[in-house]
Amino acid sequence: MRTLSRGALAVVLSITGLAAPMAASAALSRAQLEDLEHHLWQVRTDYHMYSVMDGNDTYRVALNEAAQQAAEALGELRAASESDAERALVADLTDRWQRLAADQALPAPGDAEAAGAPGDPRRLDDLPAEMAAGIDGFEDAAGGDYDDVHGLVSELQRLTSSYVAIIAANDEEGRAAQDRGAFEQAVPAFSDRLKRVQAAHRGDGNLNRTLEQAALKWGFIRSSMLKFGDDAVPFLVYRYTSQMTSSLQQAVELATSEVARPTIGPPE
Repeated sequence: MRTLSRGALAVVLSITGLAAPMAASAALSRAQLEDLEHHLWQVRTDYHMYSVMDGNDTYRVALNEAAQQAAEALGELRAASESDAERALVADLTDRWQRLAADQALPAPGDAEAAGAPGDPRRLDDLPAEMAAGIDGFEDAAGGDYDDVHGLVSELQRLTSSYVAIIAANDEEGRAAQDRGAFEQAVPAFSDRLKRVQAAHRGDGNLNRTLEQAALKWGFIRSSMLKFGDDAVPFLVYRYTSQMTSSLQQAVELATSEVARPTIGPPE
C-alpha cells in the first residue's frame, strides 16, 4: 500500500473554498448539510482507496475532486448561515477543514525527508469523521421532501469509506477488528434504511425507479462489503456505490426541479 507522495496532495491541501460570506437568503437546509457530509466521506474513501489500490493515480485525482466539492459545499453553508447556531456550526466545520488542509503534502514511503515532514496522514481519515459528527448533531436545519434520500446517500458513502478504511488498516489488527465490529452492524441497518426510503417514495416516478435500481445494486454488493481478507473487493464496492450515489443524486435533482417548475394553467 502506498502513501500519497509529496505533491500528490498539493491541490487537496491548498483548497479551502471559504470565500467571504454573501448575503444570506435562506437558513441552512438538511440537504445542504447532507451534501457536505457526503463529500467529506468521499474524501476519506478516496484517501484510503489510493493506498489500497497501490497508488493508482485515479484515486489521487478523485481525492482532489472530492476535496474541492467539499470545500465548495462548505462555502455554500457559510453563505447561507443566518442564526447564531448555524454560524457556530459553520465556524466549527471551517476550523476543522482548515486543520485538514493546513499541513504540507505527505512524503512517500522511504522518502529521506519523511521523518521531518509535517502533517499526520490520519487527518484525512479522522477529520472528515469529526466534521460529519458535528453535522449529524445539528438539529436546526430546514427540512425538505428528499432529506431521507440525501441522508441515504451520505450514509452509503460513510459505509464505503469505513469498508475501505478497514481494509487499509489490516496491518493494525486491533483497530481494524474494532472498526469491523461496528461496520458489520451498520450494513444490515443500511438495508433497512434503504427499504424505508423506498417505501416513502413509492409514487415518485423516476426516483422510485432509481431507488429500485439502487436496491438491486446494494443486494449485489452487500455480501461483498463483509469481505475483508484476501477476498476483499474494494474496487467493486467503490464502483457500485459510486454508481448508486450518482444516480440517486440525479434523481433527486430531477424530482426537485419538477416540484419547483411552475404550472401553466389552461388558456383563458
